[in-house]
Amino acid sequence: LVQIIYISRSTFENTDAINKIEPNVVRILAKSRVNNRKNGLVGVLYFGDGAFFQCLEGEEEAVNTLFTKIEQDTRHKDVRLISKKYISKLSFPDWSMKYAPLDERMRSFLQENNYEKFDPYAFSPEMTHKILGVLIDAYDPTIEIESNPSAPVAVQNTQQTSAATSELAILSFIMSAIACVLAIYAVVLIPGTL
Repeated sequence: LVQIIYISRSTFENTDAINKIEPNVVRILAKSRVNNRKNGLVGVLYFGDGAFFQCLEGEEEAVNTLFTKIEQDTRHKDVRLISKKYISKLSFPDWSMKYAPLDERMRSFLQENNYEKFDPYAFSPEMTHKILGVLIDAYDPTIEIESNPSAPVAVQNTQQTSAATSELAILSFIMSAIACVLAIYAVVLIPGTL
């Protein structure tokens, strides 16, 4: 597994927000969530003051392929890879693409660290790490507008898949047994059910 963090500047003009989210960002999120599930990728996207900050995690080949596409995307410019490292576990296992908006918590965090606005090009590696920590804990207001927020991310993990399948099989067996007991009860104890 690999984790990358990249930054970029938007090329679009900010327009009226939908649920406090810029419409271009909404479209990026929607497409990212579908594609990331399909490719077994997870991550977080932050957009504030016209700048993107994105962390992506997954199998190295899938991450590299996506980053190549990101570099060609005309919705942003000045794309810069600021971190790449190998990881043993995912930071965002339940998020195909988590979104964290520029909110009061982030503004306060920036002020505490002597930044007037969100400018990831000015961040030190230490500040980048701190920002990632804030994003891991951030609330995602788009959870309500995502089509299926509880759908599992398609990260390769056969042990979890087989465990979930076993649990479903056991639950199905128990429910079938209960249905049989109720049917027998109805036939034996309730007159006129046959």
